[in-house]
Amino acid sequence: MINQELPRPSHPALFSRATGKCRKRTKIVQPKTRTAPTEKPKETAQSYRLDDAPGFLLRVALRTHTSIFVAKMIEELTPPQFSTLAKLREVGSCSQNHLGRLIHYDSATITGVINRLKSRGLIKSSKDPLDPRRRQIELTDKGRRTADAAIETIAEISGETFAPLTREEFRTLTEILKKIIRR
Repeated sequence: MINQELPRPSHPALFSRATGKCRKRTKIVQPKTRTAPTEKPKETAQSYRLDDAPGFLLRVALRTHTSIFVAKMIEELTPPQFSTLAKLREVGSCSQNHLGRLIHYDSATITGVINRLKSRGLIKSSKDPLDPRRRQIELTDKGRRTADAAIETIAEISGETFAPLTREEFRTLTEILKKIIRR
């Protein structure tokens, strides 16, 4: 048998040794980046005010909300634990992976939260009957009662956090934050 050199693509990940063929190259889309404007950077730096920067303001607002949350939340629930219980109360039983995506937590974070809530008897997990690799998460009776009471408490917490806003400003802020998250 003659030892032939097979054609190789410029990128080795596109070549399959099993089939001896090149896979179709797919276009990689790079995120759009903006180049910093080169005109008058000193004026931009000189005119920058941290107290007017939206990112800074979001961080300070979150810190304010978190301090109220910690002071008032029942059962010493943390914000991730509350989010987990509230979302389970809203959607019912779901996979751990799906739950993490619903509340915007990565796999490691949701695993830790689930373990702590399980140890407190607030949730239970079981193997998914359709896919034994997947864990189904659901509230226990105690977890449902805790979630209900925590949801009532979060209304009080949010009321205090957003007291300076009118109802319309609160609705507008909520819609703006959703728009930022959805992008």
